[in-house]
Amino acid sequence: MRGMVVLSRAQGQCPRDAMLHPVWEPTTSGEPASDEWLARCLLGQGWVGGTGKLTMLDLRVWAALCAMLREQLNGEPPSDDPTLDRGTSRIVQATGYELADRVLGSEGGRQWRSLRRSLARLRTTTITVRIVERDQTLAIETLHEGLVGLVGEIWTATTRLDLTEPRQWGALKGTASLQVELGRWPAQQVLADRCTWLDLDLLRALGQGLPARLWVALEGWARWPARSFDGREETAIGLGEPARESLGVARYSQPRQARAALNRAGQRLIAVDPAYEFVGCDRRGGGWCLVVRRVSGSRARTQARQAAPWHSPGIAAAKRQRAERTKVRAAIRAGLG
Repeated sequence: MRGMVVLSRAQGQCPRDAMLHPVWEPTTSGEPASDEWLARCLLGQGWVGGTGKLTMLDLRVWAALCAMLREQLNGEPPSDDPTLDRGTSRIVQATGYELADRVLGSEGGRQWRSLRRSLARLRTTTITVRIVERDQTLAIETLHEGLVGLVGEIWTATTRLDLTEPRQWGALKGTASLQVELGRWPAQQVLADRCTWLDLDLLRALGQGLPARLWVALEGWARWPARSFDGREETAIGLGEPARESLGVARYSQPRQARAALNRAGQRLIAVDPAYEFVGCDRRGGGWCLVVRRVSGSRARTQARQAAPWHSPGIAAAKRQRAERTKVRAAIRAGLG
């Protein structure tokens, strides 16, 4: 039996096979594209395609749901459904307040509507996953392809009271109960520990654009050195067309424009995440590469991020802080009178 799974408020996790692929497309304004879409990527094995592009907010919501499922299952499948075939075994039960606390760090009518739109996009998006498995001893490649849903049915229940003031209704939004059925494939990835942990506060601080997309890809990137003598690790990713697509810069017609965008995103990334020391483009081995240097080891990176200013205390703590500020302001006004 595995030990009790207890997660911090801002932890999420995402299946690794989905992190390196641009299903999650950064958008700075408007809604993601809804056209039929397919992305190929050579950074990971196989490719992932989707019926629509998803935003970085959608990734945070999905990662939060994956982490909640892991916590509810306590790291073990139900004894009568070890492969999570039944949808009832994959249901995440939460409230709108809990999901908003983990994903957004704040609540209100606008936040609740944002979460509902994100859940709707996740519900209506089907992705194609093609995974390549190689048997080195027999020189055989096996292609596994599946059309999988990210989430299944979503149900909400809100208690309706005889409230007349809009403010009262806004306060009630966070009491909505949620039942979200996670897709079978991501649920199995969660249970098999084939996921990467994501700091949702950090991902929110990076925003909806390229820095967030780049950070997710680097967190999912597995080709880092096994050891580092100075407590740092460094990798170089060749910037061919598939890599540019996977990193989120395929829309640029010129490679130099893509490199400039990656350099800007890298500067933003290292300014926000203290665990990363360098992220930028450099010419190596006759071609251009994205060179990345960061603190070695997930535990060491977590420790490096502990004092970062973007950490959110959570909705409840923020409310207490607001009440304390109100008391201070009242005391100051009384003193001036």
